[in-house]
Parts: sequence; C-alpha cells; structure tokens
Amino acid sequence: MRVLVTGGAGLVGSECCRHFAGRGHEVTSVDNYSRATFFGSEGDTSSTIAAVCRDHPGVEHHEADIRDVVRLRPLVRQADLVIHTAAQPSHSRSIEIPLEDFSVNAAGTLGLLELMRTERPGAVFIYCSTNKVYGDRPNSLPLVEKETRFDYDGLEGVDESMSLDQCLHTPFGVSKTAADLYVQEYGRLHGLKTGVFRMGCIAGGAAKATPAHNWEGYFMQVALAGTELTIHGYRGKQVRDVVHARDIARLFEMFAAAPRPGEVYNIGGGRANSISLLESFELIERISGRRIRSRLGPPREGDHIVYITDLGKVRRHYGWAPAVNLEDVFREIHGYLVRSFAAGR
Repeated sequence: MRVLVTGGAGLVGSECCRHFAGRGHEVTSVDNYSRATFFGSEGDTSSTIAAVCRDHPGVEHHEADIRDVVRLRPLVRQADLVIHTAAQPSHSRSIEIPLEDFSVNAAGTLGLLELMRTERPGAVFIYCSTNKVYGDRPNSLPLVEKETRFDYDGLEGVDESMSLDQCLHTPFGVSKTAADLYVQEYGRLHGLKTGVFRMGCIAGGAAKATPAHNWEGYFMQVALAGTELTIHGYRGKQVRDVVHARDIARLFEMFAAAPRPGEVYNIGGGRANSISLLESFELIERISGRRIRSRLGPPREGDHIVYITDLGKVRRHYGWAPAVNLEDVFREIHGYLVRSFAAGR
C-alpha cells in the first residue's frame, strides 16, 4: 500500500510514518515545518522527520505546503491512503492569526479533497479533526467538583451526537469544523472513502511541546527545568483524556482496511486515561522526582472544563481501545526529554 502523510514531521504524522513504514508499506511524507512559525523554534519538527527517515530509509519526505496543489497532485495520484494530519494546531494562536488558520485548516483540506476526487477517488482519506469542533458545548454538560478534578455527573464521556452549533469555538475550532464537514460531505456526496477522527489530547515522546500545544510534554519540561507554570483557570481541576499517537496510527490502519465513507469518530484516551492538571502534577513528580511550581491565570477562550471521550462508537465499529496507559505516556515523554537535555537539544 502507498501511504501519503501530510504533516509527516508532526507527532501524529511521524508516528503514522513509522507505523506504516514498519509494516512494509511505501510511505511519503510532506511537511512545510510551519509549526516553527506558529510556535517558535521550540516547535520546530524538522528533526522529528529526520529521525523517522534515518530509522526507515524507505520513507520519502518532501518539504511542501499542503496548499501547493501543483506539488501535491502527483503525490495524491500515487496514494492508496492519505492521512491528513497537517494543520495550524493551536486553539489560542488561531485568535491572533485567523486568516492563516482558515487558509491552512479549511482551504487546505478542501484542496486535498478535490485532488482526491479528481485524481484518486478510490483511495482512503483520513482526516485528523479535533474535539474543538464542539466548541465550549461540553461545558454545558452537568458537572460535579471533586477534590482534584471536575467530572461529568453521571456521564461516561462525550460522544459523536454532541451539537457543533451555538457555542464558542475560536477560529481554530471553526476552521477545523469546516474541514470536518467537508470531509464528511465528500464521503457522502461523492462516495470518497473518507473518515473523520475528532481527537483530543494526543501525546508521545516525539512531541515538540510548547506552552500553546502538547501540554503533557510542556508540563514535564517545566518540571525538569525548574521554571514556573501558568494554569489557565478552574484551579487546575480541568480534565483531559490522553491518547498516545501510536494508538492513533494503529486505528488508522484499521480504518484503511475497512473504511466507512463519511463516518465520524471521537478519539481519545477515554475515562481510563483521563487526568486533571492537578493530578498530572503528582504523576509528573513521581516520574521525574521534580515538583512543579505553578500560578493561576485566567481561563482561555472556549476552553473545556472537562473533556473525556466516549469511545463506544469506535469500539463497536473497529474493536479499538488505547493500548498505552497514562503513566507509560508520561514516562515516555520524560525519557525523551532527559535524553534531549543530555544531548544539549
């Protein structure tokens, strides 16, 4: 199988390159390294894809923008599977750069879909969407406050029936929602083998963490560096569920083998891999031996108080559940950071 991964230098993209190349598939990656533009040098992912290509010499990488139709056309034409992870990924940054955010996330995705429709309609197209398509709607769910976290009152998690309308999204949520709906529409209207995966907190050692993205790695960086962390609202009791990018790549392989055109899945760590920011302090301290110093700041626009994914639908359709547990995710992040610091990176 010939696999094209957009955003191949990012966390999910690089794990997909490793996963499929490791199983003998032909893998092509494209990335324009714009994460360094959005987040600064600490967000630069060029070394990530370099490591992938070193470990898997058969991976073919192109430095290219997904909006460059001329560059992408021949790559799409050859693909049996397109995994679209490329994005402007920051919820908060999108408020500062709404036009660029829309151009990359919405228009870039639509351009790829048109290439699929005209050049390779029989291929599978996987879109990495986000739980931010629900805006702040999850905050309307009944919540209870516990000692170290907020939680849903009698609810397992958020499923795919949640409304996308009449709530605060931020431009990132809007652009990703537009792309999400286009991917569904091209599956239903044109019969393309498209799948939408609405993901939450994806983690892994390869993540280039920044204050605005990949909070798990950033928190560990703060602990190791001995600096101070700002917690944005809710006294640190906000909850997220965390899933390793390797588990995501494994799910994408399942979908590619048995696609359901136009289908939508909420993907995350589920309740077993849920953790509040306060609870993560204890876990990080236990793993690293370092205590996190923190102060409280204002909440971010549209931020979720609690987001835990209901994995019922993806379990029914594919029998998938996360294989990497929460502690192992954080231990891997710690190991990567310790090695990076030792190497002076």
